[in-house]
Amino acid sequence: MDFIIDTVGDEDLQVKSELLSEAEKSYFVDAEDRNRAILDLFDKKKQELDQKVEEEEEIQKKLKNIKIDSMFDDFFEEIGWTRSHVMKKISKPPLFHFEQLDIESGKLKSKLGTVDVEKEMKKSVLKPGLEKEHSLPAYYVSQKKLKAIRRREREKTKGPKWFNLPAPEVTEELKNDLQVLKMRSALDPKHFYKKNDMEVLPKYFQVGRIMDSALDHVNERLTKKQRKRTMVDELLADAEFQKYNKKKYKEIIDDKRKSEYRTFMRDKRQKNKAALKNNKLKAKKSKN
Repeated sequence: MDFIIDTVGDEDLQVKSELLSEAEKSYFVDAEDRNRAILDLFDKKKQELDQKVEEEEEIQKKLKNIKIDSMFDDFFEEIGWTRSHVMKKISKPPLFHFEQLDIESGKLKSKLGTVDVEKEMKKSVLKPGLEKEHSLPAYYVSQKKLKAIRRREREKTKGPKWFNLPAPEVTEELKNDLQVLKMRSALDPKHFYKKNDMEVLPKYFQVGRIMDSALDHVNERLTKKQRKRTMVDELLADAEFQKYNKKKYKEIIDDKRKSEYRTFMRDKRQKNKAALKNNKLKAKKSKN
């Protein structure tokens, strides 16, 4: 690729063959010399290791040619040893392979630097804040304890068939909301709900939030003041529900008063009958 350089105003550029002088490009020269020195050092080390390997191979060849004394041969035959037990070669794997080195860049070809440390540390036993713990968890866990731990973990969710529905902590507010949902058939007399077959509150459930639709007008949405934290608060703030609640409460009180009045009158009549019967018995006894 050819470059066009504007030399107007600088007469020295017309006679220059390079844009940078020797003093200006010293950094790049030092970097190249350093890489070359590193490669030369590796070559020198490789030659030394190759020479050591050749010397060891020559020593092993010489040892193979040495004959063991006949006395030792008889001793080995009595014990049942062979020559391989004595002249056993121990092969040590090389600590460094020069095939892993990239000659051009002077770096290793292996992926030692690309290890995801955070991912590997998640599997580690050493967690953050370990120094604050008073006791460390046991290394060996019995099968009985493992089963109990797995059972507790399974009880935290409903299972994969129910999309791992969680079992959250039931607070007082959540308990009130669940009781309202259980008695929802009494909230609206015009709406029919299927009978609830659960006698106790559910253990596995999840609380959601209704989001406003983008198609709704601004005036149709609830304001922050109208929004409530729980279902019970919303019901208490609903005027129609309060009106219906007062009506039902009045009906219940009236029915209770009527039933109490009927019970009172029945008890009164029974007492009068018992008193009249006692008076008749007394009258008969006095005549006799």
